[in-house]
Amino acid sequence: MRKRNILKKDPTAYPNIERLIRIATAYGHDKANLELRDLIERNQAVSATPITESVNLVEELVRRGIPGGYFDMGRYLLNGYGVKRDPEAGLNYIRKAADFGNPDAQYWIGVKLSPIDKAPDVAAQMMLCAGEQGHKVAAQQVGVDLKNDGDYKKAVYALQLGAKAGSDLAAGFLAGGFKTEDPKNRIHYLALKSDAERVKRYLAIADFLSAYDYLNPSVAELDDIVPLPPAKLPSWNGKFKWLEEHNAKVPPPLPSEARIAEMAKAKGLDPATGRPLAWGNTR
Repeated sequence: MRKRNILKKDPTAYPNIERLIRIATAYGHDKANLELRDLIERNQAVSATPITESVNLVEELVRRGIPGGYFDMGRYLLNGYGVKRDPEAGLNYIRKAADFGNPDAQYWIGVKLSPIDKAPDVAAQMMLCAGEQGHKVAAQQVGVDLKNDGDYKKAVYALQLGAKAGSDLAAGFLAGGFKTEDPKNRIHYLALKSDAERVKRYLAIADFLSAYDYLNPSVAELDDIVPLPPAKLPSWNGKFKWLEEHNAKVPPPLPSEARIAEMAKAKGLDPATGRPLAWGNTR
């Protein structure tokens, strides 16, 4: 709803957000699980035992083998958040999350291994894997690293992933790359042939992503707007699908109130708040 411009930053909206997210979490929705923990951490959701509940939510993800759960448990163990601090166990959880394909864990490991005296080649592989799954920061960072190392083909590929995932910086680097053919321009050179129209489009993309950065926008249709060479540029009307959905203000479909209440009761939750009935009256 935030993405579609329906939900404003209104504290009075949090109880209903919490209600729906709690019910979704009870039915195994992984993103709802993460959002609920974020709400609890920001004091935007009521919890009888905030830290314990957050740990329990992560443990549930781990029990179900969800990669993101392993990553979050690893962070909890590293920091001693709600559990006994155990750095070795924390690293093992994060490594397992990366092996399972969690992009946040892959990026985390990539950052740790990127120094020249560590394992920069492995770091690049990790970050590229994360970027291919939509981790914009990983794609942007490995793209710049590859550019600086002179691996321009891979750099352009990674930066395209970053721009698609929502990195205005990646789009900006690509605009610069299509603007210069001078190898001495170490900031922007990407071994690309100059293309004024591509520069124009990437700059428009960068401006759009920067303007809506707080809503985490993306350009899923990037390859239809500005595909990489040797593909020819298609016509483009200057519009972005994400922005059109945002401006349309069409709320996502929800079950009926009766169905929501039925789902809540089936999981032992208060239909009015989404909180466990065992907590008693928390309204």
